[in-house]
Amino acid sequence: MWRRTSEPLQCFVELILKAVLALSIGAFGLLVGYGNILSPDANWQFVQHVLSMDAFEPWFDPTAFQDRAVTSQSAQTAFYFLIIAGELVAGLLFSIGGMLILNAAIFGNSPSFGKAFVVTGAIAAILVWYTGFAVIGAEWFMMWASQWNGQDKAYTFAIFILLSVLYITREE
Repeated sequence: MWRRTSEPLQCFVELILKAVLALSIGAFGLLVGYGNILSPDANWQFVQHVLSMDAFEPWFDPTAFQDRAVTSQSAQTAFYFLIIAGELVAGLLFSIGGMLILNAAIFGNSPSFGKAFVVTGAIAAILVWYTGFAVIGAEWFMMWASQWNGQDKAYTFAIFILLSVLYITREE
């Protein structure tokens, strides 16, 4: 049996909170991915405009960067499916991690296996929302100068997930 360093009730409550937080992030990733499958047009236009670099703000001159544009619909579709897959994988990993942490709280086992799933889910989430949107979208495709700028949301998701993972992986 796993040995807890604090009061048993305090550890139990903390593990429950960590599980709920992980499950919430899991639900977010799964709902976003599912929403993109169920209603693909919801974010398809966003991805298409960012990749094709065709909707810049009037104050920005994109001529020096136009060679970066991805205008092939099949390539854009591949990017979109990759994003959806990343959202679903992150959601699934966080959900599994949350369930394993919940199981550890209930049965007094070590939560480390569940936390490993959470960390892996966080990597998938960071690859989607930070690397995909904030790095590749915002900087390579100049999304920051586009009318389709999603940087704020991407940073919000990435920061929330990273802060949550810091809490979840902290020893009880």
